[in-house]
Amino acid sequence: MTRLGTLVQEALAQLEWAGELTADEAAGTSQLQTLITIDDQPCSLYIDTREEKDYIGVFFYPPFRAKAAAYPETCLLINAINTRTRHGHLEVLRHNGRLRMVVSADVKGANPTGAFVAHLMRYGADCLFTWMGELAAVAVGNRQAADVLAALEQDEASAPASGEEEAAG
Repeated sequence: MTRLGTLVQEALAQLEWAGELTADEAAGTSQLQTLITIDDQPCSLYIDTREEKDYIGVFFYPPFRAKAAAYPETCLLINAINTRTRHGHLEVLRHNGRLRMVVSADVKGANPTGAFVAHLMRYGADCLFTWMGELAAVAVGNRQAADVLAALEQDEASAPASGEEEAAG
């Protein structure tokens, strides 16, 4: 098993996620393909490690693709989402409309742990969970990105600011 592949296995055990890692010792690579549930949706999870490049990539694919007619609006929404995220990014693949959440790390000179890889996995799943409904509304539901974002901003504006509820009570 490769060094980074071992970390992926530790992360899977920590998160209690199922999946079988395949490793190529000679090439210094390992990959995982499995299904996980995010927001009650079956999502594909792919993890790729490259020892030579000290690279760990975590890819989440929701169960829907952007319709061809929705591609431009999906790109607008994804751009808006990416400006709000700290780590990772969403993409829509041009050739097939497939959406994916990507969280990756260059661990050169670092001593990552299974907990670090679990954090990458958890962050990607949480981000996709947060935006799943909006992505589906635009990518397959024919909604306009601006309308979805305006509704979200309206909801955020009407929600009490952090700490206001305690102060009011």
